[in-house]
Amino acid sequence: MTTTNASSETARRPGILVVDDDAGIRENIADLLSTEDYHVVSAADAEEAMRVLESEKIDLMLTDFQMPGRNGVELIEAARKANHAIPAILMTAYLYVYEQIDDERRKDITLLRKPFDADEILREVAARLSNGSTPKN
Repeated sequence: MTTTNASSETARRPGILVVDDDAGIRENIADLLSTEDYHVVSAADAEEAMRVLESEKIDLMLTDFQMPGRNGVELIEAARKANHAIPAILMTAYLYVYEQIDDERRKDITLLRKPFDADEILREVAARLSNGSTPKN
């Protein structure tokens, strides 16, 4: 007879990567998501984000569009090329940017328009984690 150890079946907290060059925004979003019991990791730019993706189990990425170096869309594409096929939320005030992205590049990217509030972030994160690859715009 085999017994199951309940502690070995503990559910893993979803991993979320928050990428924004503005430390205040990055920390506020990370703090907010931490209150919902997500495992939150943050990065200040695309280069740091790629290192995180190599070392952490990430289920969702929230990234600003406008950052020094690679922008948010370029980061998402670089992550996909490195076999990190995770859904992403692109945070931007520049709506024209998203409208100019072709359908293939938009795949699994949800647009979150700035300014946004805490409830909006929590709602979008929960929606993306619950249904993975279905973008909500």
